[in-house]
Amino acid sequence: MSKTDKAFNRKLIYILIGLLLITSIFVVILFRPEPSDTGRVFTTSLRFYTKGTERLYYLGYATSIIQSIREIGIEVKDYLTEYSVFLNKVVENKDFDLAILEIEGENSPILDLFFKEDSFLNIFNFENVLDNGTTASYITNITQEMNFNARQDYLYDLQEHLMKDILLMVPLYTPARFFAYYDNLKNFSSVLDFSHSIPYMIFDGLHDGQESNTMLKIGTSEWENFSPIKAIKRGEKVVLSLVMDKLIELDEKNSPIKRGLIDDWIFENDTTLILHVRDGVEWQPDNDELFTGELLTVDDVIFTLDMYTNPDANNNYEIFDWIESYETNGTSSIKIFIDSDPSTEEKEPYAFALEELSIYPYPEYYLNTESTISQIISSVRYANFAISPFGTGKYRFNSSEAEIDFSVTLKKYDNWHGVGYLDGLPTNLEFEFVELKSYADPTAMNFDLKEGGVIDIADFGKNPDLEVSYQTVDFKTQFRLENSLVFLAFNLNNEIFGGANNYIPTEEEGVSKGLAIRRALASMVDKPYMDSVFHNNKFNVTETPISRYFSDFYNPSVTTYPYSITEAINYLNLAGYNVSTNPEDYETEASFSLVSTITAFSLVTGILVINRKRTKSKVK
Repeated sequence: MSKTDKAFNRKLIYILIGLLLITSIFVVILFRPEPSDTGRVFTTSLRFYTKGTERLYYLGYATSIIQSIREIGIEVKDYLTEYSVFLNKVVENKDFDLAILEIEGENSPILDLFFKEDSFLNIFNFENVLDNGTTASYITNITQEMNFNARQDYLYDLQEHLMKDILLMVPLYTPARFFAYYDNLKNFSSVLDFSHSIPYMIFDGLHDGQESNTMLKIGTSEWENFSPIKAIKRGEKVVLSLVMDKLIELDEKNSPIKRGLIDDWIFENDTTLILHVRDGVEWQPDNDELFTGELLTVDDVIFTLDMYTNPDANNNYEIFDWIESYETNGTSSIKIFIDSDPSTEEKEPYAFALEELSIYPYPEYYLNTESTISQIISSVRYANFAISPFGTGKYRFNSSEAEIDFSVTLKKYDNWHGVGYLDGLPTNLEFEFVELKSYADPTAMNFDLKEGGVIDIADFGKNPDLEVSYQTVDFKTQFRLENSLVFLAFNLNNEIFGGANNYIPTEEEGVSKGLAIRRALASMVDKPYMDSVFHNNKFNVTETPISRYFSDFYNPSVTTYPYSITEAINYLNLAGYNVSTNPEDYETEASFSLVSTITAFSLVTGILVINRKRTKSKVK
C-alpha cells in the first residue's frame, strides 16, 4: 500500500472516530436519564447561589438532592444564580419552589422574622391560617417568657411543631469554621475567636519564615465595608472585632455577660431595661484626628440605637421592633422601654433584649452632624468611618499602611480599657501590630500559610476538608461551630407541595397532601452522605430550624426524616400518587446505561483500532 493510501486510511479512521465522538456526546445528551412524562410524578425547581469567589458547596448539595429526588420520579430543574439575583428572586419576590440558603449571625435562637406572616424575611410564604396560629402563639410565648426553663420548653415545642406539622424547611447543617496555625502560637481559642483570644495570645519562639514575635499575621476572607450595620463578610467582622467592642458581650452559649461596654443591667420590670455604660472607656482617635481622648457616653449609646432602629440606616431594623422608646437615665445609664407586641394595649416583654443588643456602637460626637439619619448615612464622615473605622477596641485601624483591597494593618491601642472576655484572667496585648490579609479563596491562603512568613494563622472559613493537609507537628488546627444554619426551603405557595394542597386532607390525621409531599422530598435528602463527601463529616448535621450553635435551645429529639426511598414513596402514595419501586418503571435510566455502555465500548474500540494501526506501522 502506498504512503498516500496509508495517510488516506488514517485520515478516514480519524474522521470516523471524530464522528463517533460527536455522535456519542449527542446520544448521551439525548438519552440522559429523565423520567418520561408518563412516569414522572411532577416537576419542580431548585434555586441556589454563588457568592463571589467564596467557596460554597451548594452546587454539590443541589446535585446530590436532585439525583436523589429523581429516583422517585420527580424531575427537578436547577437554577444556579449570582447572590444578588438569588436574593431578588427568593427573598424579595419569593419566586422559587425549592431553595438552598443560609441564615447567618443571628443573636437569638428564635427566628421569628422568618416565620411571621407579614415579615419581609418570611421567604416560606408561611401564613397563620396554615396551623390556626399555633406557630405565632409559640413565638409570642417564647419572646415574652422571661423564665429560662419555660422559654426552653416553648422553643423545644416550636421546633417539633415546625418539623412534624408544618415542615417549611429541611435543615441541613450547622457549619464548622476551620482554623490552622503554627505550633508556636499559643492560647488561641476558636471558640473565643481572634478578638477575645488576642489578650491572652503569645508566640513561643519563631516559626519558619517569621521575623518578629510582636506582629500577628492573620489570613481571612474579603472585606468591603466596615460600617458595623453593613458588615456581612467574615473579613469585615474580624477587623471590626479587633477595632471595636460590643455594647453587650455574649458567651460561648450566646448568653449575655457583663464584659462589654455595658457592664451592668437591671430589669426595673419586665418591660423596662436599664443599662449601665462602663466608666472610663476611651474612643480611639478618628483617622483625621479631629477628636482625641473622647470618652464613651450615654449619648453614643442613644445614637447607636437611633442608627440600628432606623430603616434608612439598617435593612434589618425589624430585629429591634421590640424597642418602644429609650432615654438617658442620669449620666451613665440608658433606660429602654420594651413592647414586643405593639398591637395590644399592654406592654409586652422581650426575652432576648440583651442578646439583640450585642452590637457595635457608633460615635455620636463624630457622626451626628446632620439633622436626620438619612442625611447622616449620606455624609462624608459616615463614608470615611466605613473605610477607616475606629472604636473602643484593642487595636487601631492604620489607614496609612493599608492596601485596602488586600491587607489591613492594626496598631495596638495603648488606651484600651483592658477588660477581657475571661473573668479573672489578666489581659496583655503582646502583639504591637496585627496584619490582616484578604483572600478570595482558601487555596492561596493555604499556600501562604505553608510558605512561612506570610501569615501565622489562617481562618479558612467553612472548609473543614482542608484539615487533612495540616496533620503535622508544625501546625495546630481547631474548629468552631458557626452561628448559622444551612437549609433547603419550601415555598408553601407552590401549587404541588403547598398552596391549596396544604388544606387537602390525606388518610393520616393531621397530614395534608402538601405536607405529605414535603415529607417525601425531605426523605430524599441524604445529609450524612453529603457531609461525608463534601465536609469530611465536620459540618454538624442539623435536624431543626435552629442552629446547633444555640446548644441550650436546640431540641435533639424532634421528628426527623432520614434518607429513605421507601418512606418517600409511602408519603407520595399518601398524597394520592401511585408510585412504585419496580425498576421497570424507570426504563429511561436502564436505556441510558445501555446507551452509555455501547458508547463507551465504541470509543474504546476506536481508540484500540488507532493504537493497533500505529503499532503495526512501527513494527513495519
